[in-house]
Formats: sequence, structure tokens, C-alpha cells
Amino acid sequence: MQEKTLVLLVNTGSPSAPTARALKPYLEAFLSDQRVIELPRWFWQPILHAFVLRTRPEKSARRYRKIWLPEGSPLIVYTERLVKALRGRFGEHVEVDMAMRIGFPGIERVLQERQAQGFTRFVIFPMFAQYATQTTESVLDAVKDFARKTKKPFNWTSIGAFYRHPLLIEALAEKIARSRTDASTHLLMSFHGIPVKSIRNGSPYEKQCLEMARLLAARLHLPEGGFSVAFQSRFGGDRWLQPYFPDHMRSLLKRGIGRVDVVCLSFSVDCLETLEEIAIEHRDEFLAMGGQSFHYIGCLNDDEAAVRAYESIISEALTGIQ
Repeated sequence: MQEKTLVLLVNTGSPSAPTARALKPYLEAFLSDQRVIELPRWFWQPILHAFVLRTRPEKSARRYRKIWLPEGSPLIVYTERLVKALRGRFGEHVEVDMAMRIGFPGIERVLQERQAQGFTRFVIFPMFAQYATQTTESVLDAVKDFARKTKKPFNWTSIGAFYRHPLLIEALAEKIARSRTDASTHLLMSFHGIPVKSIRNGSPYEKQCLEMARLLAARLHLPEGGFSVAFQSRFGGDRWLQPYFPDHMRSLLKRGIGRVDVVCLSFSVDCLETLEEIAIEHRDEFLAMGGQSFHYIGCLNDDEAAVRAYESIISEALTGIQ
């Protein structure tokens, strides 16, 4: 009898509702992950509970309310659509599902349910094109914790960084090309920032981001100076990868670049950081500083070209375990 295999798409997660009540436990779990906040627990936990969790839930809830969809959180909705599009593409003994590192549906719960249904092989697919301990390794930590606890057969593997996969680059290039306001408009490629100390500790994240940007620029035949890279979503007081997105916007304006198309390349699907932070907050800032046009190009989400790319990535992983 052939083994049943589950391909599990995993993203960071989302609160269950755009309310302070829902945000507080979500933020507590997210900001307690030592992969995310690389500070000693004895130092960070008092700050988190005494200050951060008293004010940040309501602030974050207001931001989520701006982008919440009728079906729910954009990150959850778009991931569900992607999973639905991928189902049935790998044969009758392979199923595709989703889980979140923080929030619902949780990794442990999904793995438990699928084990009970007779699945014995698992392919974990962290949906982050570039490897970072804050994202990829955090997901794998949760899977390893489950592997240590479960008493049932649990054979698993994971899909690594896919930032240079040809079909992914092609899918992104297609979407960017058809979404641009004008071929001469400056293309700003944004990546989620991480602390510089992570790079010093050996993280390949920055190199992978820059290589992905180079590949995309080449595929789009962008001229020198026709694109640039910035890093978004800085948190805390540590030095993070630069240029910081707000600083880079000012730099572009000083160079006389007042029209930008912006694409976020650290995210497989649209979420708070793309739809609110970039497409609303930074857009408003750019225009207020004198910019003429700020056009956000959405993530791949469940675009057919993206589905083909993920199908290829998953098929390659399945070939490796069969």
C-alpha cells in the first residue's frame, strides 16, 4: 500500500480578527519567538508584557482593519486559495494543506490531524523565497518540536529557499510587467528587513535578496538605475538591513525620481506588511513628500503562473523522497 504524503504550506500567521483582543495573544506568541526577537528572555519578556502588549494590539488592530477582507485575513485567504489551486496536481496519494507558525491553523494541530488520517510522510514548505532564521527556521523549529513529541511514524523533509527558481522568477516577471504603470517608471523591490547581526552570524538572507533582485532585473531588461532595493518592516532599536524603506524613498526623491512601482519580494501572498505598511502607509508618505506616483504591485498570491512555479518546486521535492 502506497504511503500517504502531505505537502504542508506554512506561513508566519495572522490574528483571527482585526481586534485588540485577537491581536494580543497573536502578538504575544509572535514576539515571544526567540527566532523573531533575538534577545534573552529574562530581558525581553518584562518589556513585552509591561509595554509592548499594552499598546501595540490596538495599534495593530487598526492597521489590520484597513486591509481585512470579507472572508478574513488576506494572508489566510490567499494561502487558502493557493492550496486549493495546488490540490489534485500530485496524484491520489499526495494532498496539499496549509498551516501557520502563529495562530490558526497551527502547525501542531494540522500535523496531528493528518497523522490521525493516516499520513506518514510530510513535505514542509515554508513559503519564504529567501532563507532567514526569523521565518524559515522558526517554522522548522515547530516541526521539530512536533517530531520529538509524536509517537506515530513521522517522516518529513522540507523545501529550502527558492528565490532563484526559474519559474518563480518568470512568474514574478510576468506579473510585474503586466502591472507596471509605465516601462520607464522606477521599479522599487522591497524585502522584509532583518537585524544586521543575523547576517554577521552567517545568514545568507541579504545575498539571496540581492541575487533575486538581480535575476528579476535581468529578466525584465531593466536599465542600470531603473530599479533599486530597500528593506521594510524594521522593528526595535537594532541596526537592520539597509537602506530602510522610508529613507530610500527620500533618496529617490532627491535624485528626481518621483514615480515608482513597488513590489514586495519576501512574501508569497499579500499580508499586513504589503497591503497596509507599503501600499497605504508608505504610499501616503511618498506622495506627501512630493512624489508623483506610487503604484503597489501585489504579491503572486494564487496567480496561475505562481501555481505553476509552486507545483514545479513541490514536484521536485516529491521526486527526492520517492
